[in-house]
Parts: sequence; C-alpha cells; structure tokens
Amino acid sequence: MKPAAGPTIFRSWLDRGPAPAYFLYGPGAGLAGLLALSWERNLRAGGASVETFHWTVNDLEREPPAVAWRSPSFFARHRIFTLPDLAEMKKGHRDGIKTYLEAPEPSAILVLHGTDYRQAQSFSRTGNLLSAAPGEDPVVEALARHAVEAAKAKGAVLPRAAAEFLARWVGASFDALAVELDKVLAFAAGRGEVREEDIRAVCVFRGEVNPFRLAEALVRKERAACLALLRRFAATAEAEDYHKLNGAVAWYLRDRVRGKGGGVGAERAAELFRVLSRIDREIKGESRLSPEQVYEIRLLSLLS
Repeated sequence: MKPAAGPTIFRSWLDRGPAPAYFLYGPGAGLAGLLALSWERNLRAGGASVETFHWTVNDLEREPPAVAWRSPSFFARHRIFTLPDLAEMKKGHRDGIKTYLEAPEPSAILVLHGTDYRQAQSFSRTGNLLSAAPGEDPVVEALARHAVEAAKAKGAVLPRAAAEFLARWVGASFDALAVELDKVLAFAAGRGEVREEDIRAVCVFRGEVNPFRLAEALVRKERAACLALLRRFAATAEAEDYHKLNGAVAWYLRDRVRGKGGGVGAERAAELFRVLSRIDREIKGESRLSPEQVYEIRLLSLLS
C-alpha cells in the first residue's frame, strides 16, 4: 500500500490497511465525510477499485443493513458506507452494527459518527471498531486544510484564516463545508481570493446563535446583547455545544489580538483568555455547576 495521504488527524488510521469500521464522536463527528473521502482517495491511489455509499436512516430501514454489507460487489474491491448519526438510529440498528462487527465482511468499510457523547463513549468500545474523539481545534484545522486544497484545485485562493473561519461558520461539518465552499467559490469567482466577507455574505451559518457575534459583544462589554445571545444559545444547547462555543470565542479573540477587525488591549485580552481557559477546565469537570451556569457566571465577571 502506498504511503498515506490525507488529513494528519487520520494519519494513524490511513497508514495501515482499512479497518472494518471507524467511529468519530465529540467535535470530530462532523469529519465522517472527510474520513470516507480520505479512504476513497488512498485506496484509489493504491490501484484499488472503490464504491462509496452515503446512507440515511431510511436506507437502514429499507433492508437489513448487514445483508448489504456482507454482499461483495462485482465491480469494486472495497465498499465504503458512511452511515447517519448514531443518535438518529434506532436501538435495533445500533445493536445490529455491533452484531455485524463481531464477524465483519473484509470488503466493507463502515464510517460512523455520533453526536450524543455519552452514547458514543459506550459505542466506541465495540469490537473491530477504531474510534476517536478529536478536539475542536484539530477538527477545524483538518477542515480548513481540506478547504484550502479544494479551492486551489478549482483555481481559487482561500487564505488559511478564511478557511478556518468557514469551518467554524458552518459548524465544523465536512458535509456542510463542502456545500458552502462551492457557493463561496462561485460568488468570489474572478477575484482570485476568497475573503471572510464573502463567506458571511453567501454561506449558511449553522446554529441558533452566532458565536462570533456573542464574542464581539463580550469584547465590547455589551452586557445586555451578550447575555441575551448566551441565553438564546442555552435554550437548545447540549453540554458538548459549550466546548464548541468556547472554541469559537477563543478563535475570534485571537484574531482581535492580532488586530483584525479592531484590536483589543493586552490587559483585556489576558483577562478574556484567562476566563476562557477557566471555563474550559470547569465544563470539563472541575466544577459541579452545569455548563450553562459556568458560562453565565464567568461571562458576567467579564462584563462587569
């Protein structure tokens, strides 16, 4: 097999032969499509024939999934099945995957992901399954690198900073990024370089609340606006969403420290980073408070 190519985040997997199944969860759940694409490219580069399938929950209902996985193709040596979010599946489907993986078909590669963190942690212990829960920064880096390369392949320039912004803007999801990247490249065609303003103009923001707007209100000490955005965010947020929010706020702040969009003083920046670091530790388990309580209490200290 040729040396692995593809995102560094998957290098330990791509450096060896394909496993029966891969499972990404936590912030990494949105990388399932990128992992499937990386395996497809690596296998084709090695001279192997590949078929790819993107299944929905309805596809799982249509026929017993294991029947399809155990039926080798006449046309391809490998078949890659990207499956829907584990949290959207019925318990019978999840149990069926575990049973299948007790004796998997060598030609099939399952790519799974899960957004329910507790459920995913339990599922990650399944046999014949390689799992990972990468942090948000490595996830954004992988998506940004892919976006830069994809734009270059289409004759466009997407600066790294703009690519990172795009990855966070679309919610660290490969599938969403692929769609929005095509739109922004079409919008910016002829100018040679994609700007952050182009992304804001044409790309769909994923989420109930724009974390960059919240971060801007925080930096400016706009107390009412910041708290209103946080409470709106909290109305639908899961515990894991607060990790994503904290990462987005820190990313925005780093840009401001570098002078983008109007600088922020060194003393204020140090105060903000100190509190964001404390929030990160506390929502990871150092506090008995809920993530929502931690975030509101700490933000209040920054808005006083």
